[in-house]
Amino acid sequence: MSAITPSPATIAWNIQELVRDAVSRGHHAEIVYQDPAGQICVVHEVIRDVLSRAGKDFLVIGKGQVLSADHIVMIDGQRLTKE
Repeated sequence: MSAITPSPATIAWNIQELVRDAVSRGHHAEIVYQDPAGQICVVHEVIRDVLSRAGKDFLVIGKGQVLSADHIVMIDGQRLTKE
């Protein structure tokens, strides 16, 4: 039996707990992500919600900006992508 490797478009369970806790607290989180132009961006925003659509996870931050999980590098020092 082989282990299932999560897609980079979905958030690992341990990170989902961290994200859901951040949503419930409503506090600012440090989010490091790669924008569509390939630039690394760091923002300090409130994580408003976690969405799943068509097998992909998304974070809604700040005033409605939506980030795809496969573009998020780190949340509060917790790496979402492999080094």
